[in-house]
Amino acid sequence: MADIKHLIREKANLQEAYRNEDLEGKYKHFSAAELSDLYQELQSGEKGLATVEAGARLTKYGRNLTTDEADIPWYRFLAKSFIDEFIIVLLVLAVVSFFLQDALGAGIILLLAIISASIRFFQDYSSYQTSQKLKAMMHISVMVRRDEKPVKVNIEDITLGDVVELNVGSFIPADLRIIAATNLFLAQSVFTGEAVPVEKRSLEPDESKNSVELDNIALMGSSVISGSGLGMVVLVGKNTYLGHISHIAEEVKTKTNFDVGIDRVTSTLLKYIAAIVLLVFFINGIVKKDWLNAFMFSISVAVGMTPGMLPMIVNGTLAKGAKFLAQKKTIVKNMSAIQNLGAIDILCTDKTGTLTVDNISLQVYLNASGNEDKEVLEYAYLNSYFTTGSKNLIDRAILSFGETHHISDDVKEYTCVDEIPFDYDRKRVSIVVQHNTEKNHRIITKGAIEEILKVATTMDMDGKIVPLSDEAKEKVMAISDRLNEQGMHVVALAEKTEYIGIDAFSVKDESEMTFVGFVGFFDPPKPDVKDAIEGLYAAGVDVKVLTGDAPIVAQHICAQVGMKSTAVMLGTTVEQMSDEELAKEIEEYAIFARLAPLQKQRVVLAFRKNGHVVGYMGDGVNDAPSLRVADVGISVDSATDVAKEASDIILLEKSLSVLKDGIYEGRRIYGNIMKYMKMALSSNFGNSFSVLVASIFLPFLPMIPIQILIQNLIYDISQIAIPWDNVDPEFIEKPKKWDTKGLGHFMNTMGITSSVFDVVTFYCLWYLLGYNGAAKEAFFQTGWFMEGLISQTLIVHFIRTSKIAFIQSRADSRLLLTTGIAIVAAILVPVLLHSIAAFHFVAMPKEYFLFLLGILLMYAISIELVKKVYIRKYKEWL
Repeated sequence: MADIKHLIREKANLQEAYRNEDLEGKYKHFSAAELSDLYQELQSGEKGLATVEAGARLTKYGRNLTTDEADIPWYRFLAKSFIDEFIIVLLVLAVVSFFLQDALGAGIILLLAIISASIRFFQDYSSYQTSQKLKAMMHISVMVRRDEKPVKVNIEDITLGDVVELNVGSFIPADLRIIAATNLFLAQSVFTGEAVPVEKRSLEPDESKNSVELDNIALMGSSVISGSGLGMVVLVGKNTYLGHISHIAEEVKTKTNFDVGIDRVTSTLLKYIAAIVLLVFFINGIVKKDWLNAFMFSISVAVGMTPGMLPMIVNGTLAKGAKFLAQKKTIVKNMSAIQNLGAIDILCTDKTGTLTVDNISLQVYLNASGNEDKEVLEYAYLNSYFTTGSKNLIDRAILSFGETHHISDDVKEYTCVDEIPFDYDRKRVSIVVQHNTEKNHRIITKGAIEEILKVATTMDMDGKIVPLSDEAKEKVMAISDRLNEQGMHVVALAEKTEYIGIDAFSVKDESEMTFVGFVGFFDPPKPDVKDAIEGLYAAGVDVKVLTGDAPIVAQHICAQVGMKSTAVMLGTTVEQMSDEELAKEIEEYAIFARLAPLQKQRVVLAFRKNGHVVGYMGDGVNDAPSLRVADVGISVDSATDVAKEASDIILLEKSLSVLKDGIYEGRRIYGNIMKYMKMALSSNFGNSFSVLVASIFLPFLPMIPIQILIQNLIYDISQIAIPWDNVDPEFIEKPKKWDTKGLGHFMNTMGITSSVFDVVTFYCLWYLLGYNGAAKEAFFQTGWFMEGLISQTLIVHFIRTSKIAFIQSRADSRLLLTTGIAIVAAILVPVLLHSIAAFHFVAMPKEYFLFLLGILLMYAISIELVKKVYIRKYKEWL
C-alpha cells in the first residue's frame, strides 16, 4: 500500500481507467443517495446486519480481499524455481550439449539445474508455509454492528451493508458511505499524497468532486485521525478503489534496494559470463584448431561460472531469518525488511510501552492549588467514561482508579449529550454531560496542560472562580513540572456550563473555560530495557525517543533507562525549522518531546536525509506517518490497525530486546549473502582467468568439459549450508548497509590471487611432476580437477571470516560437513571413475598428493596474508 502514490504517478491514465469502469459513477450514486434509499438498496440499516445475513452475503460476494490470496499450490513454487536467469542458462546449455551428442554432459548440467531449483523450491515453499502460519496470527479487526450490537470482526469478513463504527485509529476496511459523523477527519495521503487530514460528513455531496474528494465517501485504506462516525459498506474487495489500484500494482512494483542490489549483481555476472565464454571459445578454437571441442569446453566453462546457488542462498538466508524471528515472536510482512533491520543505525521509538511497562496508573488528582481534590477525579472520570471509541491508556487508568474509589456510582446521575473527540492537533477531548434531574449541562475538557491553559480564562481556586492570570499560569505549570520531574505524565481538566446545543457545538466552544486541576500518572521503566538499550548502543544503533509527552517526563524516564543523552528538542522548535535547518541541528538531540504526528515524520525524514538508515517503532495512529517513511517500520500486534498496516515488521511482544535480536539476525543474513557473492565472484573470476591462460599456453584442455561439470556439481552441493553458517561476533557489531560497490575490488584481489596459484599449479604439474605430454594429459587434467575443487571449497572458509580460518573462526557444523564431503569427493571421484574412459580420470601417484598438500598449504597461507593486506587497505572484509 505504501507504493500507491508511486503507482498513481506512474499510471497517468489511472483516473481514465476508473471512468471506463464506471467507478466514478458508482461513488457518485452512493454519495447522492438518500439514506433511506441506500438502506433499501443494500437491505440494511443503521443497526447493521444480522449475523446470519452477513454470513450469507460473505458467501455470495466473497471475502473482503483486494487481491487473490488463496493458498498458492506447491507446483506454482516448483515452476517459479526454474524461472531464474541462472537456471535458464543451465537448461539452455543442457539442451545445446544434448544436440551436440554429449548426453553425459547434458545430463550433468541438467542435474545441476535440478538440484539448484529443487533446493530453492523447498526453501521458498517452506518459507511460504511459515509466512502463512504467521499471518494467521495477525488480523486487522474492525467494529461493526451485527444483531444490533457492536462486535469485532476481521477485515476480510466485512460484507456489503455492514455498518462500521469509526473511531480514532480505525482503519477504513472497505469503501463506505458516511451515515453519521462527529468531527470525523481521515488521513487519505495513501491516495492523494497530501498529509493534511480531510473531514468527512454525512451531508449532501458536492457532485463536482471525484471519488477521493467526496465528503461522505470513505475509501478503503484510509484511516481515522480524529473524531468518530458510522459508515455503511457499499463496495468490498476488488471492487473498491483500492482493489482496482491493487490490480495495477501487480503490474508496477517498486523494488527495494535489496532487490536492486541482487539484480545488479545478477546482470553483471551474466554479462561477465558471456564475455569470458566467447573469449574461451575463440582462443581455444584458434589455438587448438578444434572448434567443436572448443565450443563444448566453453559451454562447460559457462556452467562453471554460473552461480546457480545464488537464488537458493538469498532465499534460504531470508527464509531462515524469518523462521528465526518467528521463534522470537516477530512477524515479517516484508521479507527484505529482515536485511534492512541489520542496516539500521538509528532507532526512533516512542516512550510508553517500549521504555516503560505500558501499565499506567493514576497517582494523584490535584486542584489548581496543588491539593488533593476528589472533584477533579470526578471530572476526569466523567470525561473518560463518556468518551466514545476505544479507551486509551490514560482513560483506562482513570476508570480503573475511579471504580476502586467508587467514583463510578456518580456516573448514573449523568447522560452524555455531545462530544468533540480527541485529535493530535488539539490534544484535547471534550464531552458534554447533562444532569438527569437538574437538567443542566456541563462541558468537561481533558488534555495536555499547555492546551488546556490555552482555552481557560478562569480557575477554580479552592471553590472560588478567579481569573487565570499569567502569574497563576506560572504557578500551575510549576505544580505540573514538579510532577513531571517525578516521572509523572500530567493531564489537565477544565469545565464550563455554557452549552450552545447539539447541532452547533464545535471546537470553537472550547474557550473561556475554568481550569479545575490535574491528574498525574506513572508508568515505570521496564526492568530489562536498560540492558536492551546498552545492547543497541553496543550494536552501533543510536536510540532516539519521539514522544508527545512532556520533555521533563521523557528526560526522567530516559535517564533511568541509561540513554547516553537526554538533550531534548520540542515539537514547537521542529515546527519553526525548515527541513534543511532541522537536518543540520537534529544530530545533537536524543529526545524529541511534545511532537505532533507530522513532526515525528519530519524528524525521521531528517535523519534519513543525513544518510542514516532509520527504524521507527510505534503503535498508535499518530505513528503511522513515521512508520511509512522509515527504512523499517516496526509495530506490535496490539497496535492500532493503521500502525500495523504501515509497518514492515510486527512484534508480538513490544520489547527492545526482541528488536535487538532482529537487528543482529539482519546482519547475519547480510553476512551470509555477501559470503556467497564474494566467494562466487572471486572464484569465477579466478577460474575464468586461469582457463584463459591455460587455453593460450597448453597444447590440450586443462580439463575436459565433463570434468568441469562434475567439479561444479560437487562445488555447488558444498555451498547449500551457507544460510546456516555462523557469523563472527565482530561482524554484527556494526550496522550493515546493503552495498555492492565493494564487490569489484574484492573480485579483482581474490580472483587474481586464486589465478596466480592456478598458474603455479599448472607450472608444477607441467615441469615439476612432468605431466607435459599427450601421454600425461589425463594426469594434468585430473591433478587440476582435484586441486581446483579443493581450493575452491577451502575458499569458502577463508572468505567467510576476517579472522584466521579454522583456528580463530570455525564454520557451522553443517557447512563443515558439506565442504568436507566436497573435499573427500574431490579425491575419491577420480579413483572411482578412472576406469570409465569418458571421464578421462586417472589414479594419481603418491608424489602428487604430497605436492597437493604443499600447494594447498601455500594457498591457505597466501590467502590469509592477502586477506590481512586487503582489510588494512579497505578497512572491511565482508
